[in-house]
Amino acid sequence: MVILTALLFSCDPPGNIGVTPLTPVGTIYTDTLTVKTSTVLADSVRTSSPDIYLAGRYVDPLFGTITASAFFRMSLEFQLDLGTTAVYDSLVLYTPYNYTYGDTLQPQKLSVHRVTEEMDAAKNYYNNSSVAYNTTPLASKTFFARPQANASLSFRLSDDLGKEIFALSGTPAGQTNTEFYKALKGLSLIQDASNTAVVGFPATNRALNMKLWYHTTTDSLAKSFQMSAVLATQTGSTVRAGFNRVSADRSGTALAGIKPLQSIPSTSTNNRTYVQDALGIRTKIEIPYLKSLASRGAISINRAELSIKPDLTAIQPGLTLPPYLVLLETDASNRMFYSSIGYESIVHNDASAYSEIPDPQISLYNTRYKNFTWLLTTQLNAMITGFKKTNSFFVTPVYTTALGQGGTRFQSQMNNRVSRLILSGKPEDTKLIVFYTVAKE
Repeated sequence: MVILTALLFSCDPPGNIGVTPLTPVGTIYTDTLTVKTSTVLADSVRTSSPDIYLAGRYVDPLFGTITASAFFRMSLEFQLDLGTTAVYDSLVLYTPYNYTYGDTLQPQKLSVHRVTEEMDAAKNYYNNSSVAYNTTPLASKTFFARPQANASLSFRLSDDLGKEIFALSGTPAGQTNTEFYKALKGLSLIQDASNTAVVGFPATNRALNMKLWYHTTTDSLAKSFQMSAVLATQTGSTVRAGFNRVSADRSGTALAGIKPLQSIPSTSTNNRTYVQDALGIRTKIEIPYLKSLASRGAISINRAELSIKPDLTAIQPGLTLPPYLVLLETDASNRMFYSSIGYESIVHNDASAYSEIPDPQISLYNTRYKNFTWLLTTQLNAMITGFKKTNSFFVTPVYTTALGQGGTRFQSQMNNRVSRLILSGKPEDTKLIVFYTVAKE
């Protein structure tokens, strides 16, 4: 402890570490390497094929008025052939939900609408994309959002639509999804202007589904035929055929003048930076003088740790911290980097950086030290040697520690919440601690 304390204050070389090296070296510690922070707005973010659909509205004093609506296609799971004795009863959309953001003490209202424009499952949709829909709702519901276990809504849809789908039984339009989509292009969940929260509906495991209820003339027992917001592909895999449209009115906030791809330094926003994933608001962290460490000669970074602290005074009921953060690679253009197969370029765990499929480094909020932390040893070594041309990162939330696993693409698990984060822009709250070795001549 005495030695470490001396290092913290003197930054003098503490001597060699570990075994005796082949080349005489000295190990140096610094926590004064300049780190710049700013807020950047992406020109758009992909919200297609999400793991959760969003619908609602809330007013945030720091981020403005946030609105979200979901658009998705319903797919046949089997051929629609109910037989000649079937009698129509009803058509019901079932929407379990497991996420809310905003003031849930007030009643929320959502409406289901019929999409009138074709949606393409192979197309990328973004938070500012839109498709046409019929303004007359198929059903509406007012409810109190309580995202406890097994929370769910059900919408009894228009009998006109129900009978239209029922009439497809035994016809070509009821046999394949290609033909079915011509009859029903999709559905949308639309928020009401009085809402105070955004609600999230899981899109995985056929959770969001629609059932055509019927009975037969020979049996009064209720039966159902299920359609789901999942599209089966020719390869047997599935995609979630839809997207979230998310927008914000930032009038009167510190972010009112934010423009896509332009950095707003923390010094211009009262020593704060901002993050909100589905809106494309990210905190940018730059290390402009990283290569200055090499002024004493050839160096190797032994350990590098970046920590950032949220501004806890900005937390309000219903507006909590996202549980996990990741770092995305960027540069002076403020655009995100992508891998050769189209994944977002996420900073990996040091231990897996050179494996065939490296693991994304996911930082959990540390309740003891009240910060998020990443180990950047491999990343900074790649930067200082010129292997990587970047010198900065974007901070963005994720909501699972299994990012990209199970055959899903990263973007299906990113950019699809409206949770927000305010980070402290004070120098003492954003620190890069580096131990590095200098080779002596």
